[in-house]
Amino acid sequence: MAEDLGYSSNYLGLIERGTANATCDVMAAISSYFRMSIAQFWTYAEDLQARRIAKR
Repeated sequence: MAEDLGYSSNYLGLIERGTANATCDVMAAISSYFRMSIAQFWTYAEDLQARRIAKR
C-alpha cells in the first residue's frame, strides 16, 4: 500500500502505531485507496478503537 500511495512503509507504520500524525493529504490518500471518503475512514477507525476498548 505504501508504494501505491507514494509514501514510505516506515512513515505509514509510524502513523499506524500512533507515533506520527497523518496529514490531511495522507488521510485522503489512504481513504481513497480503500475507496472511502475521509469521513467514512475516520468513522471506521473510531469504531475499531471503540471495539478495542470494549474488549478490555
